[in-house]
Amino acid sequence: MKRPALAAATAALATGALLTGCGSTHAPSDQAGAARPAVSASPSVSASASGSAGSTPEEAQRKFEEQRKQAAAEHDRTFPAVAAACAGKSTATPSPAATATASGGYQPENPKYNENHVYAQLVPLNPLQQCRGDAHAARVTAEVAKQPPTGPDQAKALLTRLGYPGAAVGQTTNGVQFSVSVPGVGPCLSGTLSATPRVEAHGPYLEGGCERPKGGH
Repeated sequence: MKRPALAAATAALATGALLTGCGSTHAPSDQAGAARPAVSASPSVSASASGSAGSTPEEAQRKFEEQRKQAAAEHDRTFPAVAAACAGKSTATPSPAATATASGGYQPENPKYNENHVYAQLVPLNPLQQCRGDAHAARVTAEVAKQPPTGPDQAKALLTRLGYPGAAVGQTTNGVQFSVSVPGVGPCLSGTLSATPRVEAHGPYLEGGCERPKGGH
């Protein structure tokens, strides 16, 4: 009668050890999944803060502010005309209610519309970001109007020369479409590079990035 009890106790101990092992095995994958998104600077700051011993939220915020100031200074050195045009603009964050969709913020009667089109909603821009975006859009528009690119390769070369090396470009029936985030500070620029160029400044999509995501239901 003692053997079954002993076997049961042994099995219970083995099961506990297995569960403990599973927890330690899955923890790294969970951490890796949490560190994967890189929609904005904030997640990367959180990841670096959690990975450094003894760091605090205050220290992480201070480092983030320093990095943001350095990026803004680099932007202003690279694009002095934009910096001059937007000096003194407010950095107050707009209310989330101001967030628009890529189709111009259409609000139909169907209450499910916004729920089904969250993927197309944009992060709102503050006045400084909007000013920078409009100024950069004007730069690109003026250059493209002089000599419209005939294909993605020409468009990529033009945007790189203007200071936007990370642009994504693609050929469409209406011309070359592109999207890019202004280096270091944003916002996004996107549009069509044709004989009559159309370039728009906007915030990133809620799902991340400057390219309109495919989705909805």
